[in-house]
Amino acid sequence: MKTALFLLALICFAAADDIFLGEDHEAGLIELEKGDDMFYWLFRSRDVPEKDPLVLWLTGGPGCSSEVALFYENGPFIIQDDLTLEKNQYSWNEVSNLLYIDQPLGTGFSRTDKPDHYARNEKMVAKTMYKFLTLFIEKYPEFRGRDFFITGESYAGHYIPAITAYIAEQGNPDINLVSSAIGNGLVDPYVQYPEYNKFSYENNLIGGIHSTILTAGFKLCQGLIWTKIWPLALMECQIMTTTILGFPLSPNFNVYDIRRKCEVPPLCYDFALLDKFIDLPEVREFLGVGKRAWSSCNQVVHTFMLGDWMVDLSSKVKYALENDIKILVYSGDKDFICNWRGGEAWTHALEWQGREDFHSNEYQKWTVDDEEAGEFKQANGLTFLRVYDAGHMVPMDQPKRSLEMLKKFINLEF
Repeated sequence: MKTALFLLALICFAAADDIFLGEDHEAGLIELEKGDDMFYWLFRSRDVPEKDPLVLWLTGGPGCSSEVALFYENGPFIIQDDLTLEKNQYSWNEVSNLLYIDQPLGTGFSRTDKPDHYARNEKMVAKTMYKFLTLFIEKYPEFRGRDFFITGESYAGHYIPAITAYIAEQGNPDINLVSSAIGNGLVDPYVQYPEYNKFSYENNLIGGIHSTILTAGFKLCQGLIWTKIWPLALMECQIMTTTILGFPLSPNFNVYDIRRKCEVPPLCYDFALLDKFIDLPEVREFLGVGKRAWSSCNQVVHTFMLGDWMVDLSSKVKYALENDIKILVYSGDKDFICNWRGGEAWTHALEWQGREDFHSNEYQKWTVDDEEAGEFKQANGLTFLRVYDAGHMVPMDQPKRSLEMLKKFINLEF
């Protein structure tokens, strides 16, 4: 009987290897406490796994699963129409041990059975993530003290500053956080919202009269943010952006890439293949998630976080920089929803000890394979990078450039 079970296990692992192209990876749930667990998926480096850094990826939303990025952006696989996988030669685990996490609790496969454990603010997000990381390192002690980098996009512009600063505050040598990267992120809404006007006018999405009206509308938006009347601020600011976008279920363009139409509102991209792949019995068996439900974006998590939307997280970036943690802010320049003008504006508005140097430094050209790939400016640990011809999801639109960006990031050149 034991022999039969052993052979069955070998068959299952062989099947999993066939599905996942022999990639060296592990997935599962880490219990934070009874009723709370978080799902992770770890991919070992294709280069030197025992020495390469640990890179964490966080998808935004709030409430969207990191499996979306794994299969459509910077992970080892590309899903085919027949639900087989193809190797992604530009996966970020080419040069790093790559860790995807579903967070906050309730996102993707991560669960809580306590309503008061759903995150409502970034303090809750940061504390929960820190607890996960300490338990993760207990399970994988080879990463204790290893160079650690946090990356993510979109609403991770809120998550990453909070998590980065919280880790720095703890002073835990086991978590050797070196640098964090925010891609097309929402960090400082007060500064970023008015930039919708500038970005839209520059890209011929609106005319002069519309721009003049938006100037007044975004001043009201900023006033409500300043008073911290979050629900009214969110409503007013969203009304202004909606006048540019049009009806949300039939927008004028793809909010994540102004060059495209929104094919499947409201997310604009069709992630149906991922839904089907995640539901394959052999995939669920490997992931260790049983029959628990999964969705690309969880509306309950999103709703609980609405009061957090307009909060300014730039002070956490300042804290990180002034505690020797480097920050890369990168922006695909065809994104509308968290556009590069907003990213440029909040990095320039940031009050920190390196501000004068950052302001005075000129943009430099960034090239990949002798082609202009973007432009960047940097000073004293802060880098702002504009990525040419990329939308909200830079690794999806520019996979090779995004991998080259990661290499410079983990080598502390960005």
